Amino acid sequence: MNQKSAFASFNLCVFAFCFFLVACDSAAGTQQAFQATLPATQAANAPIYTATPTLTPSLTLTPTLTPTVTLTPTLTLTPTLTPTSTLMPTLTPSPTLTPSPVPTQPLFTLTPAANAGAAAFVNAPAVFQLAQGWSCEDFPCEDDLDGWMQRIRVPNGYTLEHVGKLPGQPMQITYGPDGALYATVLENGSRDGAVYRMAADGSSERYSGTLVSPIGLAFQPGTSVLYVSARVEVNAGGGLYRIPEGGGEPEPVITDLPCCFSLVDNQPNGLTFGPDGYLYLGVGSLTDHAESLTPRTQPSAEVLPDEAAILRIQPHTATVEVYASGIRNPYDLAFNAAGQLYATDNGLIAGPGDRILAVDEGGNYGWPYWRTRGCADCPLPPPRTTIAPDWLPLPDYSLPRGIAAYTGEQFPANLFNNLFVALWNGTAEAQRIVRIDPNDPRFGQEGYAPEPFVTGLIRPVDVTVAPDGSLVIADFIYGHIWRVRYTG
Repeated sequence: MNQKSAFASFNLCVFAFCFFLVACDSAAGTQQAFQATLPATQAANAPIYTATPTLTPSLTLTPTLTPTVTLTPTLTLTPTLTPTSTLMPTLTPSPTLTPSPVPTQPLFTLTPAANAGAAAFVNAPAVFQLAQGWSCEDFPCEDDLDGWMQRIRVPNGYTLEHVGKLPGQPMQITYGPDGALYATVLENGSRDGAVYRMAADGSSERYSGTLVSPIGLAFQPGTSVLYVSARVEVNAGGGLYRIPEGGGEPEPVITDLPCCFSLVDNQPNGLTFGPDGYLYLGVGSLTDHAESLTPRTQPSAEVLPDEAAILRIQPHTATVEVYASGIRNPYDLAFNAAGQLYATDNGLIAGPGDRILAVDEGGNYGWPYWRTRGCADCPLPPPRTTIAPDWLPLPDYSLPRGIAAYTGEQFPANLFNNLFVALWNGTAEAQRIVRIDPNDPRFGQEGYAPEPFVTGLIRPVDVTVAPDGSLVIADFIYGHIWRVRYTG
């Protein structure tokens, strides 16, 4: 295996993320000189929310009458005509407590979006520009927007716009009910960060207090309450936090989720609300391939129930259940208009396993039983274990990150329910946004590859659908946010 050269001038290597990128790029065996310099969804016809109350019994106080005995004196004459007192009972009402059911705050379920885009348009894939000769050699410099507009390419019929620039490295993005863009952002070259809000003019401001390694974020339907995944500590503890309406300090919801494989990888990741009103959260594995810490006495590490899984969480009660398992590092999640859940999954350090999954409830997707993928040290599956197939295998080391199902109206109608995926790594098949049409007759056939839709990026980390139906992309390195519109 050839040793891949590290990035030549990547100032962000001051934090440990560079270790992961170099490791992935080394194993990829590709050549990618890196000379950039650095300083430190909803669609217009997106799901309509309708309230569906869920009744949970709780105690209230209701007065009822219960007889009690109170003694009062009465007079009785004796033969000696001497009055004496005799006690006779009388009834006096007093309240007692009786439980009665009252409804809890309702969850909101989703009405599926409709296919009402522009007329069908079959575009050719985006082209690729030269990977050198820019203002900072391999790439345009940070503020060279003209250079970036020339380097980043989209298919004919679409246009590229610069939305704004975040003050740090974005991890994931989403749109709020106010129409603004929200992002989890790592600050000052560290693993600490916060949620930022970007206004329509491209300016941004801090929306939350500090979080450790924040990644996923999603607004609860019908509210302005934001949920965020993060770590409790730098190297321990997975957490789910709630940001109150209007922003402020994160409120812990769950603080004992599985975490962490490394400083920068495998923790509570992307999250999204499903059509049922529940929160879905991807949680990474605590090991690479269930390698044992004590191989002499234990052949492989124990896999925790909530590890390497997609969890379904009742947001009001924080009740957790495993929706699907056997997913090494489910990085991001997305529902399409039909209610199908998709997930991106990052493979082993040795390469195999990058994939996209169509996730069904109760499914087991195979990790860590990957001997058939060439992992000789992986454990054997338990007897009678049914492993679901990959929906779409991806090239090794492409590292799929953000995923979005297109449910807007701005793109052509034939792109409705297509998937857009950010391929992160600096390999020949990545550093781009790809489009996947599940109805493409070539899908699943030998040699099929997703269509390059946005090329020329450095480290695309997430993609989402804006309220106007355009596609919005976050690039990790400089914090740039880009928008793609269909212009026909």
